[in-house]
Amino acid sequence: MLEQLVAQAQKLPHYDLDSWQPQFNGDIDLIITADGTWFHEGSAIVKTKIMQLFARLLQRQVNGDYWIITPTEAFRITVEDLPFVIVAADYVHQEGVDLWQFTTNTGDQIYLSQLDQLVVTYNSEQPQPRVCVRDGLWGRINRAVFYQLALACEVVETTHGDHAELTSGPHRYYIGPA
Repeated sequence: MLEQLVAQAQKLPHYDLDSWQPQFNGDIDLIITADGTWFHEGSAIVKTKIMQLFARLLQRQVNGDYWIITPTEAFRITVEDLPFVIVAADYVHQEGVDLWQFTTNTGDQIYLSQLDQLVVTYNSEQPQPRVCVRDGLWGRINRAVFYQLALACEVVETTHGDHAELTSGPHRYYIGPA
């Protein structure tokens, strides 16, 4: 099923949203819940291709709002946590470099290749890991994937105590205390 999701996502174009100048038309009853489910007017969007298209038209505004935009219209939507959920991770060899590749719930795949692309904060001592998917849009790493990443970490000793670091390409990412 994940392979089909990725294959469908790879067929979609990458729109140059920054070049569009749409007119803001207010709020639309479109919600992305914390678990990554998309709802329109109270009903879950069950057609994967619709969800993937909306995900490609999603843009984060400077004030933190999320908009679905077209070349002529823009609508504000509600995002409970982050717009994407990371549902899979693979350690791959890409162009001579070993990198982590993440897959979102919409089938997009991204490489962990930028210095500040992976951030782990703690809320009530629980890790809140996230990855930048694109253009200020982040994905929450689900628990199973986070455990997979934790098992791949190295323990680093510092004067402030031991902590876990994940390596992807030339970068090392702080995951949390060891």
